[in-house]
Amino acid sequence: MHVLVVDNDRDNSDLVYHALNNAGYDVFQAWDVADALQLSRQHPDIGVVITDMRLDHQVTGLEMAEKMRQRLRNGYYILTSGDWDALIPGCPRDMSILRKPYGKADLLCAVRHGATRRLGYVTHALSAAKRRQETALLLA
Repeated sequence: MHVLVVDNDRDNSDLVYHALNNAGYDVFQAWDVADALQLSRQHPDIGVVITDMRLDHQVTGLEMAEKMRQRLRNGYYILTSGDWDALIPGCPRDMSILRKPYGKADLLCAVRHGATRRLGYVTHALSAAKRRQETALLLA
């Protein structure tokens, strides 16, 4: 599964990239909204987007996710922020919040949760047995 990491802090982005890559995910990195939107156009199969809430002065991670929903119809979005007041109290079904600072275990858990939720959107018409088999493959 493809994961897109969007963070203007290159050190943080690199740490997330390596953690996910080592866990077996195919990872793309973007350091601003324009790069992220371009990658979402080029790779509509991106399943999970991890984005910092504060990307630049004009667009937040939440606003960027809203723009991406048109391209990544079955995507799942994980918003991160160290400014806990900036995070929204309730989330749409295709979104969750990961508060900074977070560790590798928290990150991987959030991505697995997103992959599982995404799988539920994509495979809703499949039989229960087929769904369990695909979930096991995703989480392996």
